[in-house]
Amino acid sequence: MKQLTVIFTILTALLLATSCSKEELPGDENTDEPGQMQTYTFTVSPDLTMEGDAETRSEGTQEEMPTRCFMQIFGNNVSQDVQQSESIENGSFTFSVKLPNTTYTFLFWADNGSGDTPTDLQEVQYTPGTVAFAAKVVNTPENVIKSGVSLKHAVTKLSLKTTAATSASEGESIKVTTTCATTYNVADLSVSSPSAYTAIKTFNASTNFAANENIATFYFLPQNETQSVDVEFHLLKQSIESVPLAANTHVTLQGNLSENNSKWGATSEYVQKQIEHFFLKEDGNSKGTPGDGGNYFYLQRNDIDKFESVIGAILHEEVEISLDKNLTILEKEFEDGYIFTISNNTTIEILTIFINYTSMYKISYSSYDTGYDSFTIVSDVLEQSTK
Repeated sequence: MKQLTVIFTILTALLLATSCSKEELPGDENTDEPGQMQTYTFTVSPDLTMEGDAETRSEGTQEEMPTRCFMQIFGNNVSQDVQQSESIENGSFTFSVKLPNTTYTFLFWADNGSGDTPTDLQEVQYTPGTVAFAAKVVNTPENVIKSGVSLKHAVTKLSLKTTAATSASEGESIKVTTTCATTYNVADLSVSSPSAYTAIKTFNASTNFAANENIATFYFLPQNETQSVDVEFHLLKQSIESVPLAANTHVTLQGNLSENNSKWGATSEYVQKQIEHFFLKEDGNSKGTPGDGGNYFYLQRNDIDKFESVIGAILHEEVEISLDKNLTILEKEFEDGYIFTISNNTTIEILTIFINYTSMYKISYSSYDTGYDSFTIVSDVLEQSTK
């Protein structure tokens, strides 16, 4: 379902790379004759802007800053081990190398992760949810110093913005699930080893969001330039197809993220919560008259719309119940094998709600079974919640 629209604005990247000239380096009296070993010190800087960033955004947040940077050098009979930056200052990393001034392939990887140091930048293990940068430079050390090294995002930044006011309760989560690559090859800027990944933001306190406010931001190492994304909020779920999750791109999914949006689909957790909301008393016991196969309620036949409204609220969708249809009249299976079923027995005029094929609640609409508790003790809950 393409219920959330994709906002994708191209923004010219601002180069933040700094450079230092060879003349600034101490002890640089050596000549640059071929084969002459020299020590070169240069800086590597992350470009924090991304395609799709708002025009007013000039720099990233502290959470987007890489905290470590790695380099690996190949070429001219050189194959160095991965080297970690000696220092970081003003967001830039410093490296020193001792090499003849000939052409090499320099590979760089930076992230804000805390995992193991990569042993090969041609096979970096990416930690899902972290911000990562990469760059490949083919040049001489002297020219690398002159030009500087600017790292580009290897990841996609995905933001969720609501067009309607909504809120999150303490401990509630918003989730985004998509395919995430877990291995990155800086040598050819490619990804591999995809797997499903769910990014989660949990709210530590009750939070209100105004219309057009950003709710959450996530980072992925995208497997494909377009792929499907599942969004889950308020225990409801929505799928969006063909989302452009390209590297170095900020994508905003915008739509009504309030619970009132009818485009959401229920999850099993949402259904269970709603059943408890409607059918259980404050003490946790079930409403209704106890009997064989569950608790019983009486509903006048011409009040079937009340039953439809309750079931619709449980499943978060419009529901139409036909009392002329016998046996199973509605069945919903959810992602974890949770099954919600309603059957109708036209002979004895009883609707039965099954949970995982176990009879839980029976609603009689027969004029001969008026002695059961009225179904209004269930349907009135819906009316109270809308006041």
